[in-house]
Amino acid sequence: MDFTIVTPSLGQLEYLACCIASVADQEGVSIEHIVQDGGTANFNEFAETMSKRWPDRPNYRRVMISEPDSGMYDAINKGLKKGTGRICAYLNCDEQYLPGSLNKIYNAFKAKQLDDVLFWGFLIIKPDGRLKAARMPVRLFLYHVMTCHLPNFTCSMFFRRSMLEKEEAWFDAKWRDCADALWVIDRLAKKTNIGRVSEYSTAFTDTGANMNLSPNAIREAAEIKDGAPRLCRWAKILWVWFHWMGKLFDGAYWPEVVSYSLYTVDDWQSRASFSKQLATPFWVGRWFIRERLRWGRG
Repeated sequence: MDFTIVTPSLGQLEYLACCIASVADQEGVSIEHIVQDGGTANFNEFAETMSKRWPDRPNYRRVMISEPDSGMYDAINKGLKKGTGRICAYLNCDEQYLPGSLNKIYNAFKAKQLDDVLFWGFLIIKPDGRLKAARMPVRLFLYHVMTCHLPNFTCSMFFRRSMLEKEEAWFDAKWRDCADALWVIDRLAKKTNIGRVSEYSTAFTDTGANMNLSPNAIREAAEIKDGAPRLCRWAKILWVWFHWMGKLFDGAYWPEVVSYSLYTVDDWQSRASFSKQLATPFWVGRWFIRERLRWGRG
């Protein structure tokens, strides 16, 4: 298989239907999609509905499993270990791939032989599919990710199975919400080759209840920052400056007009088209909510 895509699931079946559809309609590559559910009610009935709409075919198969786990990252590890794809990724229920993304990603890995991890751009959408913001992948600095945040989203992160197995790069399931940031920090510390592709591959749905806004996510993020070396924490403003200058140099602050198609919770049977949407990198509303939660006023 070219790809193993793992989707950790618990509830959110209306979004999971869109996620599954966006993987099932990819063409030009072989894909195994492993949906690792933690015990959602009526999951088996849902799986039967999906099998009728998106049956297995040559170069595509889907495995839907519902069993206990110890959280999202435990589910991701379970799915990755079941898979065989040469390129791996995980896609949450409220995320989906844009048309043709996986074929482009496959070709990018062929062209970038030295890169073991590739980050792509992603769209931030409302539940009805309209655009809120858009982000291109940015340069990652170890100390910036340690002391600030992970600026690239994992919905548009892809990595080679050879690296996963060689470095034993499984996600630390002790962390409920921020194991992705720790995974990237570990890759940066080990000097894993990480590349970027300035194209949009994925859509992330801002439901207003995403995990990274939970009180536990805020607590874990603070714990990661507190675990950074003291000198690194003192120099935080320097890492922020490097981050901002890198984005400015890459032209990441300039808006553009984009057109795209995706599935919505109102219609997961076919993609809806959205033309000439203004894509801006500024996601001010999310920043404001995060800061309120961080200071205990959420």
